[in-house]
Amino acid sequence: MSISSERLQQLEEFCKKYNLFFNDKDLLNQAFVHSSYTRENNLDISLSYEKLEFYGDAVLKLVVSKLLYDNFPDFAEGKLTKARAELVSDKNIFEYAKQIGFCELIVLGKNEKKQGGAKKESIIACAFEAFLGALFIEYKANGFEKAKEFIENNFLDDILKIEEKMNFLNPKATLQEYTQGINRQLPKYIVVSEVGKAHKKTFFVEVSFNDEIIGKGDAQTIKQAEQNAAFDALKKLGVIK
Repeated sequence: MSISSERLQQLEEFCKKYNLFFNDKDLLNQAFVHSSYTRENNLDISLSYEKLEFYGDAVLKLVVSKLLYDNFPDFAEGKLTKARAELVSDKNIFEYAKQIGFCELIVLGKNEKKQGGAKKESIIACAFEAFLGALFIEYKANGFEKAKEFIENNFLDDILKIEEKMNFLNPKATLQEYTQGINRQLPKYIVVSEVGKAHKKTFFVEVSFNDEIIGKGDAQTIKQAEQNAAFDALKKLGVIK
């Protein structure tokens, strides 16, 4: 697929900004070519980012696994797995890619472009993975280290905040892990009151540990009220800020 001089300049500016070198500009460009473009232009599907995405998905998981393993020595295997799953989710990858200009680099077919494909989470996240695959291939024996360097230089802060983020995502699980670490006991939740009509009630929950109330929460479902009570407890215990 031929690359215009304008496109080459765009890719070179991207590489310069992030201290990258691609001898194979076709490979780099391919990482940003969506299948809608190849279909509309009667090009082989192999010229889109799909195969590179397959490769880059594995690269991303390996890099994130390494960074989590090195930076969170106290995480058990299960917690490492949950942290990695959160970090490599399409939602997070889209945010990473958006920060560094992938929405402007993506190449789409006319119809997909009209439908806002340049801002679609799934498309941009896949392009990010494809880019990592291209990076790995371009740097050959140093591919892993280069991919790791790129992630560290641009997204390490997000990775280091994952424990705090996980606490926010599931405070009940975090509180249980905390109390079990003290004396293997589980926190206890009790609905202390309900307010409102049957179809629109608010539930008030207290959570206790060692016969002491450590948190309170309310919500329109018992499940969410328990989560809110657990979050309150974690804040009071100093587990999260």
